[in-house]
Amino acid sequence: MQAPSSPQLRFLLRGSILLVAMLALWWWVLLNPLLGWVRLSTELTLRLLAGASSTSHITVNAKGDWTLQVPLPAFVSKRDTVQQMFGPVPKGTSPVKVRSFKLEAPGRYPVLFTLGFPLYWAMVLAAPRSRQIWRVLIRGTALVAVIAPLSLMFYVVYAISEYFRLIPPGLAHYMMDFGEYFNLNVIPYAAPVLIAMWLHTGLRSQIFSWDARRLPTPIAPVPPGREARRKGRYRRPWR
Repeated sequence: MQAPSSPQLRFLLRGSILLVAMLALWWWVLLNPLLGWVRLSTELTLRLLAGASSTSHITVNAKGDWTLQVPLPAFVSKRDTVQQMFGPVPKGTSPVKVRSFKLEAPGRYPVLFTLGFPLYWAMVLAAPRSRQIWRVLIRGTALVAVIAPLSLMFYVVYAISEYFRLIPPGLAHYMMDFGEYFNLNVIPYAAPVLIAMWLHTGLRSQIFSWDARRLPTPIAPVPPGREARRKGRYRRPWR
């Protein structure tokens, strides 16, 4: 069987095979360590937030769903929508102190945020050979490792804002909904591809190259000598 002549088609075939292999490696071997990284980094981020304490943590139940103990800043806990959840507050009394909030997150979301790892590895390994392949792999993997917990944190912020109705209907609420849609349906798939094309110059040039055959450049005719002109053997083409 003859190999395809188009470099884009060869890259597509290599990428398809490597994608299946990387997805199998991700699902059967690396998923739990990657989820552990997302859990640890998200928990550290929660503790760095305003009002966070040592009680901020993440637990995973038997079904794989996550329970996040999310700290609430003072300006959030004092809002009327939050205070009304604890019953009517008598006049003249201080607001109820709400230090944290338990958020239930389906297990499919943390898994989705780790999908960028096998996608990125398949893209880079299917790219043209380069001496900087290991550097590209390490740098891109580090970027994907940063995006994964940030995506989970955005989901946490969106879920809390929706639960407590922190953002009123309008343009801001529409932008928040659009950001959550982008976070769940675009970033996990598009981010590894864009990172791979940004870091791997050979991959970028191969994807956007045009492999069309060049037409021969027309050569202008050489004008004849003076003798041919005198005898009338040469006629200009525009006459």
